[in-house]
Amino acid sequence: PSARSMQSFREKLPAFKAREEFLKAVAANQVLVISGETGCGKTTQLPQFILEEEIDNLRGADCSIICTQPRRISAISVAARVGSERGEELGETVGYQIRLESKRSTQTRLLFCTTGVLLRKLVQEPDLVGVSHLLVDEIHERGMNEDFLIIILRDLLPRRPDLRLVLMSATINAELFSKYFGDAPIMHIPGFTFPVAELFLEDILEKTQYKIKSERDNFQGNSRKKRLASVKNDPLADVFQDVDINKEYGNYSITTRQSLEAWSVTELDLSLVEGTIEYICRHEGEGAILVFLTGWDEISKLLDKIKGNNLLGNSNKFLVLPLHGSMPTVNQREIFDRAPANMR
Repeated sequence: PSARSMQSFREKLPAFKAREEFLKAVAANQVLVISGETGCGKTTQLPQFILEEEIDNLRGADCSIICTQPRRISAISVAARVGSERGEELGETVGYQIRLESKRSTQTRLLFCTTGVLLRKLVQEPDLVGVSHLLVDEIHERGMNEDFLIIILRDLLPRRPDLRLVLMSATINAELFSKYFGDAPIMHIPGFTFPVAELFLEDILEKTQYKIKSERDNFQGNSRKKRLASVKNDPLADVFQDVDINKEYGNYSITTRQSLEAWSVTELDLSLVEGTIEYICRHEGEGAILVFLTGWDEISKLLDKIKGNNLLGNSNKFLVLPLHGSMPTVNQREIFDRAPANMR
């Protein structure tokens, strides 16, 4: 995208409207908690605002801003985005550092890194000498590294009164972190999201006409709770409501109701996932499809199914990219590239 289009996009983000309020709060408080909804732009914009403010006040050469991310791919992708918005190559004033890989230079003033990288830096330099601003993103995830970092930073602040700490969280738990840092002020930034339509299992089954095979031939449409308890002796039966499928789902086809009765909550039906993807590609508009699975085993199995699918297996029309924390970051970066023309 052009620099003009990127600037136009930045100005539409809710975070952009909060720029002056944010900078005043950072200047007035050693610790600031940001409660920002998904899509508000806090991750890409707030570190930039600080950098721009430092440059405008002729402190650009002396500032050192660090923004932590819980995952390697996040550190890389956010740094790349911010660098693009600033119209510069990654590694100039904006860079990143993850385990065994970095792209930074002596010019770098805004560094995105993983929480683990910052923890290792604290071992070498407990007072973070030279760091002017520290932003900790996604603190609501409460990972072990993140919680440990928060403990260390609270002890560090009295020794570094000049250090500014910004804690960025989703809307949950903001008050918890505020109290932990002596009732630090909380600034809320609203979200910016696209319209989302929610479809449930019965809707997917109805659209795709996918049939879940039952262990029994006789469909009764009675309570799933009773059936699970009596037929499968399933310990999860107690968590189900006592639902009469024929009554509650009477507006759906008999095929869908049969599948609902046969569906097992303990098993992941990858064939249904495959069928859903195929349905979207045949009947819905253009756009990427993101599938969340429980682990690498399921990811690799679904990849095999897609490769063997008559439609989805066409590598000239469909680009299938696995994404998992165990993969090399160079492979994961492909998901941020736009698909070639006439490909999905």
